[in-house]
This record gives sequence, C-alpha cells and structure tokens, in this order.
Amino acid sequence: MLGMEKKLSRRGFLRAFGIGAAVSALAACKPKVVEVTKVVEKVVKETVVVEKEKEKVVTKVVEKVVKQTVEVQKPAEELTGELIFWGHDQHPIDLVATGFVQRHPKVKWISPHPADRGQKFTAAMAAGSGCPDLFWAEATDAQTWGCNELLTDLTEELLPYKDDFHPLKLNETYIVKTGKYIGWPGDISVSGYYYRPDKFAELGYGDVDWENLTYDDFCLMSAEIAKKGHYTFCFPGDGWAALFMYALHQLGGTAVSKDGQKITVADEKGIQAMTIVKKLWDSGGGLDVSWWSAPYWGALQDGTLIGDFAAAWARGFWEAQIKTSEAGIGLWRIAPFPTGPGIKYRSGVWGGAQLVNPKCSKNKENAIAFMKYGFGTIEGAGLAGSWGIVPGYRPYLRSPLFLRMKSPVFGDWYFNEFWAKQEKELSTEFYRPAGWGAVNGIIQKEMVPILKGELSVEEGMKRIVELATPDFERTMCKL
Repeated sequence: MLGMEKKLSRRGFLRAFGIGAAVSALAACKPKVVEVTKVVEKVVKETVVVEKEKEKVVTKVVEKVVKQTVEVQKPAEELTGELIFWGHDQHPIDLVATGFVQRHPKVKWISPHPADRGQKFTAAMAAGSGCPDLFWAEATDAQTWGCNELLTDLTEELLPYKDDFHPLKLNETYIVKTGKYIGWPGDISVSGYYYRPDKFAELGYGDVDWENLTYDDFCLMSAEIAKKGHYTFCFPGDGWAALFMYALHQLGGTAVSKDGQKITVADEKGIQAMTIVKKLWDSGGGLDVSWWSAPYWGALQDGTLIGDFAAAWARGFWEAQIKTSEAGIGLWRIAPFPTGPGIKYRSGVWGGAQLVNPKCSKNKENAIAFMKYGFGTIEGAGLAGSWGIVPGYRPYLRSPLFLRMKSPVFGDWYFNEFWAKQEKELSTEFYRPAGWGAVNGIIQKEMVPILKGELSVEEGMKRIVELATPDFERTMCKL
C-alpha cells in the first residue's frame, strides 16, 4: 500500500469513540481488574447502544479486553530503549505507535519511512546490522525471508492468539520448511466491489441483486453501461493480475501449491479464473487507465467510473480523493464479488501485510510487545483500523469499535458490518509462499495476449507457467 495523509489524530479518534478516559486508565503501570472492568463498561456504554441480539458478542469482547489487558501487557516500566519501524509514509502502524508509547513511555518510537526500504531491509539482513525492529512485509516477502531463517521465530508468542485470526492469514506467516511462524498477522486485505448506487440507478440499474449477481450478469450490465459512456471497473490496457488473483481466490484455487514447490496456476481453476477475467475484458466495461493514477481519480470525480474491485484498505486512499458530491461523497457502497459456477468465496485478497522482526534487530522484546498490542488488543487494532486497513484480530472485528465506524465515503452506512461478513469469505486454499511473486509478475506481463484472443486461455496459461518457472525455482523455498 502507498501512503496517505490522515486527518484524524489519535486523541480525536479516541474522543470520537468515547474512550479517551479509557486509554488513560489502560496506560497505568499495573492495571487492576476492577479498573479495567470499569474502563470496558465505559467503552461499551459510550461507543454504541448495542442491540439485544448482539449482547453475547459484546460480552465476549468485554471478557477479551479484560483478559488481554491484565495478562498480555507487561508493566510499562519494564520496556525501555528504542523501537525502529520501516513502512510506507503515513503508515497505520504510526497511529498504533501513539497508543503503544502511551503505555510504554520509556520506549522511543523511530519511524523514518525509507523510500527504498525493501532493498535496504534485505541488505541490512544480509549484513547482519542496521536492521529495523519492525517491518511491514507483504506475504511473499515474509515467506522468502522466513525460509532463509532471517526472521525471528514467533511461534511461541503467536500460538496463544491462533484462534483470534483467520486461518488464511496464519498460513501467510507460517514457513512449511521450518514449521515456524515468522510474522504477526496484520491487514487481512478482504475485498469487495465498490459502487455508486445512485449512478447505477440513473443508468437503469437501480434494482441490482448484488447478493446473487453472477459474472455473466455483471459483464452484460457492464457492456450496456459502457455504451452510455460509463465504466463499472478499472482494467488497464496492459493487464491487471490482481483481477485474476481475485477470481482464482473465489474459485478456491491457488497459483502456487501450499508447500510452495509447484506452480498450479494453469490447472482447471486457473483456466476458469482467466476465462472470467477475459469475459470482463470483452465486456468493454473496464476503464483503460492505470490503477489509482490521476485519470483514475478524475474518472471517479466526474462520475465516469462508477465502480471498482478493491480491498478494504482502499478506503484510506478514497477518503483522500472523494471529497465532493460529484464524486459521490457519502453515497458509495460495497457488494460481494459476483458469483457463478464453481465459485466458493465472494471475496479475495490483494496485498495484506504482516509485521516481522528481523533477527538482526536490537530491540526484539519491544518489537514483540508492539505486535501483541497493535494486533492483539482491541485498542491497538482500533488505532490501525482508523487509517483504513482491516486488522485481522477477530475480537476487534466483533467489537462496536469496528462495527459502528463511519467514513465520509459511505455516509451513515456502517460499512464495517459488510467487511465483518466478508472476512468469513476468505479462502483457506489460497497460498502466497516464496516464489508466488515470480508467478504473479509473469501473469501481469503475459495476460494481454490471452485477453485479446491471440492465445487461447489454455495455451496462454501453459505459456505463463513456462515463463515463470525459472524465476520461481530461483526464489521458491526448497524443502
């Protein structure tokens, strides 16, 4: 993810949810059960008037907060020194840091946001010095570094939290070769179809059954809307591999086997996924601009682009761009991805990073404490979630703090209730081990001949495997 400026300060965020006083109590060196219970009661009372049918969920949230605050967090005076983080500019982790430092005031937070952080991080690990304590790593990068034993083994630290995360996100932190967990699940990157119902209605599609809409129906609708000068999604002329991965995920497929030893992208599910993508291309409903370029945002602004496939973390960027009534401020909604034959899931993943601690870091204890706070407490996850990502910590996803969040993009619609449902639509059969990036890169480069009909889908997918194999074998995690 790229960076963006967030206007909401931590103080404003906490005040908005009625938990300003709660944080002060939670920051005490040795919190007592009685104090914490009062804090939780205040959070629940001031955050939202909870419906009766949700009382059981809130009870579980209360119990979880009490347990994690008393048992997980060490007294603040035990943590000292520095904590160095590398991630993109204006990162959600920096928001989490404000809460962490309040709990641990003797820790100095350092967050330089180096532009070439990936290369610098790899070089620092190779040299064994100059490493940050925390790095925001995409799944395939974490898998590569973990395979090479460059990251701290978090297995013992993470195991008590296993039931609090979706299995897919745990898979991405697990190294098959070593049997170790080397990352802490961060952003789940659950995805959906963003759209403007007002524009669809103006164009004659005000009664779309989004819950049961098939890809064939979507393509037919998109073709008709395109004839009227509007577009229902973005599809750059040089291809977009993310759309293919979305479809593959929906079908229960994967581009690389679970153990990371085989490219599976050309199997039956891979062929069907590319067939879906070709139908989208052939519909003419895709706007040919680079994703999130100036023309992209311009098309959203003037109402030419009235929908798109995107991850939940896109909200942070859309909030920075969609600021006028012409752009549909407050009117946007999200629907599940279309369905159809063979489709098992109505969502997919695009991105979705995790926190890792390199073995060469100097402040391991601080790093692990931060992981537990940021993505193992409701308070920490709430700070990360205020930026726009959807933290994978399920107690937070069940809490009023998440479910009752609002955004200028969606107006009064509780959009996170949708994401809470979509989280259950994540496939457990979609893997991104070391070597996945090599396959994804070739798909991006070589999908256009398939889309244009220069190669059949079967021929094109076979060619993709052949072209991806050398780099895949070089970067895979050999058992």
